[in-house]
Formats: sequence, structure tokens, C-alpha cells
Amino acid sequence: MTKSEMIEKAVQEAKNAQIQDDICARSVLVGLSKVFDKIPEDMVTASMSLAGGTGSASGSCGAYCSGLLAVGLYYNATVEQERANPELKQIGGSKFHEYRQRFVKEMGTVMCPEIHEKVLGRTYRLDDDAEHEAFLSLPGHEVKCAEVVGVAARIAAEMILEGAVSAEE
Repeated sequence: MTKSEMIEKAVQEAKNAQIQDDICARSVLVGLSKVFDKIPEDMVTASMSLAGGTGSASGSCGAYCSGLLAVGLYYNATVEQERANPELKQIGGSKFHEYRQRFVKEMGTVMCPEIHEKVLGRTYRLDDDAEHEAFLSLPGHEVKCAEVVGVAARIAAEMILEGAVSAEE
């Protein structure tokens, strides 16, 4: 598969997972895991806790957070490696800053409610039961959120393929 095909497959799998399951954070990693073997099933499972602005707290976008985790998996050094060579921490740090900049360039923010405003026309506080229910009841929100999921998955896939040593799997 070419890099372009890998990116497209990751994006489509992520968007499909979002439309089917309506869990933005997990959907990003579902899509990426279909292309990148290094993403473990346990990480995909655990990522559900990041949905809804991290734990439905209306904080940082869950899709953004999961893409960031995937980039970190490929670029961050282990604790032992960093202790032996502290300069390695800068590589991971520069990559998470780059991921954030690329995501913000496209979405305008990393904050879940602000992304809702952009793609759904209003903010939703997912830590408020009534607001959360209104969000879940909004027809087509899964499809609109799938676009955000696609952005997060695409940026992560691009960055993984741009040069992480362990991307050659």
C-alpha cells in the first residue's frame, strides 16, 4: 500500500467507526490501528475515556487526544531512553507541538465545545446531562463528528509516515 492509500484507509476506517459507534476518541485509534500495527488494542479500548472532550468533560477534543497518543507512540522515547539521553524528550515534544499546530490550523481549536460550534453550529457541555442528551439526540452529529475524527486520523497518519523510525511495520 502506498503512503497515500495508508492515510486514506486510516481516515475512512476512523470515520466509519465514528458513524457506527459515535465515540470520537476511540474511532481515531480504530482507524489508525487498521494501518499501523504498533497501536495496541488495549490503547484503543482505553481511549474511550477520552471521548466527549476527555471523559465527557467538554475539555480537549477526544479525537485530537487520540491522534496525539498515536503520534506519541511512534515518536516519544521510553522513560529509560530519555534518562539515558535527555535530548530525546525534545523529539517527542516537538512532534506533539507540530500535531497540535496542524490540528488547530484545520479546526481552529482543540477544545470540544468550540469544535461543536464550528461543525454543529452551537456548543454543547457534555458534562451537563441535559446538554449531553441534546448532543446525542442531534440528528447526524455522528457524521459531522466523523469529519473531525477524519482530520485527527489523517494528521496522525501523515506524521507517523513522515519519519517515525518505527513506522516501517
